[in-house]
Amino acid sequence: MSSVITGLFENASQATLAIYRLEAMGVNEADISIVANNSYTKEDFAVDEGTKAAEGGIVGATSGGVLAAIIGGFTAVGTVASGGVGLLVAGPLVAAFAAGGAGAAVGGTLGAAIGAFIPEHEIKYYEDAIEKGSILVGVKYNSDNKNSIEELLENAGATNVSKA
Repeated sequence: MSSVITGLFENASQATLAIYRLEAMGVNEADISIVANNSYTKEDFAVDEGTKAAEGGIVGATSGGVLAAIIGGFTAVGTVASGGVGLLVAGPLVAAFAAGGAGAAVGGTLGAAIGAFIPEHEIKYYEDAIEKGSILVGVKYNSDNKNSIEELLENAGATNVSKA
């Protein structure tokens, strides 16, 4: 049985670092989801040569294949479906948003999709944080890698690391 660990990042650099570290750990792209508001673009998640990413422990990671695949899979979700804020979504959460679709009540889809990965009592906090620019990264885990993923997210700068 697998579940999800989520971490909330203040900016794209932190989220990118976490994804590179997950990649180095061997986590599959199909197990990583990202939710960000539409103030971000795909380019915001790139690590360039001027960063300190190598010092951050991602030396040995592959050439960005996982990150490129995830960010390449960003889907824009409109303001009606997401409750007032346009979102960029990648990974397994895309299906949760698509299932909510155009008929969802304002505010309903974001809460329902995030609620699949986050304890119910924390949903409003995450909705507000994403609307203000934070980035949610969710990672499916199994009993073998649960502690490593949780520690990795925290070390990459995530706040409110939660298991669902």
